Amino acid sequence: MPRKPLDVVVLGGSFAGLSVAHHFLDNIIHQLSTFEGAPTYRIVLVSPSTHLYWNICAPRAAVSPHLINEEAVFVPIEPAFSRHPFTEFNFMQGSAVVVDASARKVKIDGRSNTHNRNSGTQTISYHALIIATGTSSHSPLFKLHGTHEDTLTELRQFHQKLESARSIMIVGGGPSGVETAGQLATYYNRASNPRVPRTPKTITLLSGGQRLLSRLPMAVSNKAETKLEKLGVHVVHQVRELSHMQNPNGTASTILNSDMTVTSDLLISATGVTPNTTFLPKAFLNEDGYITADRETLRVYGQGIGDRVYAIGDCASYSRKYLADVYEAVPILMKNLHNDLLSHEYRLQTTTATPNMNIKTLAKSASEPLLGMREGGRWEDKETVLMPITRFGGTGVVRGWRVPGWVVYVLKGRDYAVSKARSAVERGRG
Repeated sequence: MPRKPLDVVVLGGSFAGLSVAHHFLDNIIHQLSTFEGAPTYRIVLVSPSTHLYWNICAPRAAVSPHLINEEAVFVPIEPAFSRHPFTEFNFMQGSAVVVDASARKVKIDGRSNTHNRNSGTQTISYHALIIATGTSSHSPLFKLHGTHEDTLTELRQFHQKLESARSIMIVGGGPSGVETAGQLATYYNRASNPRVPRTPKTITLLSGGQRLLSRLPMAVSNKAETKLEKLGVHVVHQVRELSHMQNPNGTASTILNSDMTVTSDLLISATGVTPNTTFLPKAFLNEDGYITADRETLRVYGQGIGDRVYAIGDCASYSRKYLADVYEAVPILMKNLHNDLLSHEYRLQTTTATPNMNIKTLAKSASEPLLGMREGGRWEDKETVLMPITRFGGTGVVRGWRVPGWVVYVLKGRDYAVSKARSAVERGRG
């Protein structure tokens, strides 16, 4: 009777989780099971949504359903893995609610697997655990909140409110707030087709700092603000939201730190993210709730955590919350996972088994980081941020270098690279 495969559990079905699953199945799984009787392996991918949300396009998708094709934005996950048998891949729709590191088990709440769609809670064991649960935005427009159906419903409801709204308050002077303000103002206040009349909107962008985009060079901040002001966006600095409430008539009241309350027809919160890590023991987390992944190996160390536990993407402490962090980190994590699994295999061998690799060399490589993408063992700090603001332009940096508006348009603003969404799901590369 065949031995049950050891499960490599991946928590999270967005960019990081999908890339990890594809990389393991395409490049690693068949390099394992190195001797007769060695264990076999299976990826178990756990995600609350059956679809990837290409949220890169969220600032434009929020403006109008006519600008972005909904079917292109939400891409189903399971068909992308159909070439792999159930013995190598299993998809579970649900959310992790508890990780028991001492027992090496995860409790999953939600739908079960491909063959059993009944809702409920079940506990699964892991041989290796990869946490790629990402973060949540305060607004459901910018990231998945639950299933893709939930997010699609939120988008459609927002579009309905937007049609009749005359005043829009956007809280947050970071990339999401700046880009959303620019997309809304371009569509409603600079309509290119006079045959399709649109009601202009009064758009206000609240920035809690002294300037927009505080993490980027001053020249980029100034250019963004100038473009927004030309579009009619009112930019207000050094004002923070303390709280807000929905009024019975559908408007929103925002209480500010300046002892003022501002009422608007529509409120958009673009004030950052929170890590999806509440299901983890405290030993996994830093004081801000992010997973304390080793910057060099992406392994998670701590009292009682155990071996073969990793974190990748926005939920990990190393991340700068950019997609580039995911794709650059995948080869490092997967090389170390490969080494760790091989090391475990060789410890299981009998004296009659013939290893494919010297055990001393293996043990050494399993403890060393892969430094291919770093200089001196450090992550490169130069950022890439592109923010389409006007119809054919915007501002941003590539690897820390400021780029002209036409480059922003070509790289992102033309179609928000929606055509790459399917590639992110089917190949793990976007």
